Amino acid sequence: MLLQSELQIEPRYPLFGGWKATFVIVYGLPLQDFLFESSDDKRYLNFTFGCPLIGMVVDKLTIKVVLPEGSTDPSPVVPFPVEHHLEAKYSSLDVVGRTVVVLEKKNFVPMHNSHFQVYYSFKPIFMLAESLMLASAFFMLFVACVAYIHIDLSVRK
Repeated sequence: MLLQSELQIEPRYPLFGGWKATFVIVYGLPLQDFLFESSDDKRYLNFTFGCPLIGMVVDKLTIKVVLPEGSTDPSPVVPFPVEHHLEAKYSSLDVVGRTVVVLEKKNFVPMHNSHFQVYYSFKPIFMLAESLMLASAFFMLFVACVAYIHIDLSVRK
């Protein structure tokens, strides 16, 4: 399966001299081509560390890998020195939040394009967290409705 994306950038004004253009490229990809399982029951993401634009020199390249909720022990493996740290991201229906591995490389040039891996542990029970949370919330709502219907709030002697 060949995945190909085309990005066409046209500046609003012509870029001359010392003008700077700062932009962010964000995209999602299907994981079946990039996510694998290792022999020690860890999962790892194998992806290219680089800019999707050919021949582009980048002052500061930041790659953020958002891991699934409940993943533990993230460890990036990059063939050259980069700065890395962890962040937390919360989106709708997250129970404990998602771990984000942030990789930063300054003065990135195209010859640095090589593969990197992010290893992490993941327990499949965390895939049920959102479903169980929603089912519990609806169950509590229905119990509250049944209790409200059966409560006698009339004033009698």
